[in-house]
Amino acid sequence: MNKTSKHILFLPRWYPHQGDEMYGLFVKKHAEAAAIYNKVSVLYVQGLSSKKPFKKTEQFEQENLSTHIYYYKNSSFIPYNVIRYWYYLIIGYRLIKQKYGKPDLTHVHILTRLGFFAFILEKVSKIPFIISEHWSRYLPYNGTYKGWWRKRITARVVKNSRAILPVSTILMEAMQKHGLKNPNYFIVPNVVDDLFYQSYERKKTGNPIVFLHVSTFEDKSKNISGLLRVIKNLSLINTNFEFNFVGDGVDFESIKNYAAVLNIPKNQVHFYGIEQGERLAKRYRQADYLVMFSNYETFLIVFHEAQACGLPIVTSRVGNLDQFISKTNGFLVDPGNEKQLESVLKNILISKPLFDSTKIQNKSNMQYSAKAIGKQLDNIYTVCV
Repeated sequence: MNKTSKHILFLPRWYPHQGDEMYGLFVKKHAEAAAIYNKVSVLYVQGLSSKKPFKKTEQFEQENLSTHIYYYKNSSFIPYNVIRYWYYLIIGYRLIKQKYGKPDLTHVHILTRLGFFAFILEKVSKIPFIISEHWSRYLPYNGTYKGWWRKRITARVVKNSRAILPVSTILMEAMQKHGLKNPNYFIVPNVVDDLFYQSYERKKTGNPIVFLHVSTFEDKSKNISGLLRVIKNLSLINTNFEFNFVGDGVDFESIKNYAAVLNIPKNQVHFYGIEQGERLAKRYRQADYLVMFSNYETFLIVFHEAQACGLPIVTSRVGNLDQFISKTNGFLVDPGNEKQLESVLKNILISKPLFDSTKIQNKSNMQYSAKAIGKQLDNIYTVCV
C-alpha cells in the first residue's frame, strides 16, 4: 500500500460466503486487486435458508483487506428480512468506522439496494461513492430490470454516484439505454487470477484435439444444449476429438442427461463438475481450445482465464467479444448458429491452425491481472475522492 492510499468501503451484493464459496467470487477478486494499492474493508450481509446451524458473523484479515460478513436466517415474512439486512449494514458500517476510521470512498458492487445505502452514507457522512455493475439484467436477452419504483431509485442513485464501472462496453450501453445517466462511465473488467498467468508447459497440439467448456451450466444464457447438438453432429464425421465440460449449476444434471439422449460417444464427452484454482488452470493448459456458445454475456471471465493460460477460443459474438477475438487468438460464430459452429470446429480438426500462446498470455496480463485492475481502480478512486 502506498503513502497516499485511501480507505475504501466495499459493499457487494454478491460475495463468497459459508453458504456458497463461489458466489460473487469476481467481486472478491476486485477487492483483492483494490487492496494492492489501498486499504479495503468489505461489508457483506447474507440471508441463509439452511436448516443447519451457521455462523452469525465472520471476519477475515489479510494485508490491506478486512472482510466483515453478517448472516441471518431467512424468514417467509419478507419485511423482516429487509429490516435485518439493513440492521446488519448499519452495525457493520459502525464497526468498520470504529476499527479502521471513516472510509474515504464507498465502492458498491451491484445495484440497487446497496447503492441506496451508499447514497444515504454520502448524505449523512459525506462519503462519496462509486458503483461497479456486473449483472446482465439490463440486457434485452435477460429483461429482468423491471419495476417503476426500482428504476426510479436506481436512476437517482446512479446520477449521484461519482462514477459507474460496468465490466463491459455492452453492459454500459445497456444501462445507458435504460436511462441510467452519469457523466463518468469507466469500463473496469473482472480480474483474472494471477495463478492463470504462471508459466506451465501447455499441451502440444496433437491427437485427439481437446476442446474445453467452462461455465455455470445455466442453459438459457450458456446454450450448452446447442453445443451438445453440434458435438453430436461432429462425432458422426470425425472421432479425433474430445470435449471436457467443467462447472456446475442449475442445469448440470439435465445437460448430462441430454448428452445421453443424443447418444454422444462417452469417450468424446466428459463432465468433471466444479474445478477451481490450480486444477482449473491445469485443465485450460491441457486443452487445445476453449469453446463457448453463449446466447448472451456481460463479461465472459472464462475467456480471459483461458487467454491468460495462452489458450485460443471459439466463441459466439456476445458481450463485445468481437473486440477481443482476432485471427491471432481464436474464432467467432453467431449466437445460436449451430451450423456455423460445427463448420469452425470441423475446420479446426482438419487444418489444426497454430496460435502463439505466449503472445496471447502476455496481452491478457497487461489488461486483466490483479495488478493491472488494481491500478485502474486506484486511478479512479483518486479522481473520485
